[in-house]
Amino acid sequence: MTALQATQGSPDARAERWVPVEQGTETTSGALLLVVAYLVMWGLLLAFLGLSWRRQGKMESRITELERAVGGKAPGP
Repeated sequence: MTALQATQGSPDARAERWVPVEQGTETTSGALLLVVAYLVMWGLLLAFLGLSWRRQGKMESRITELERAVGGKAPGP
């Protein structure tokens, strides 16, 4: 069965198996794309955690400033 015959059949017949494109121009392997996707996701996660950690530190210092301004005793670290 050629790729052309697979695309001309019914949708159920086409879903039975994967047929590669003959003479395609794609040169990137699926494994490389998977690794790149995982690296991007880990990078986004680490960036999110880093930004959250930084914002938390700023918030804690601001709370300490406000407690001192209202005369309350700021708890130690």
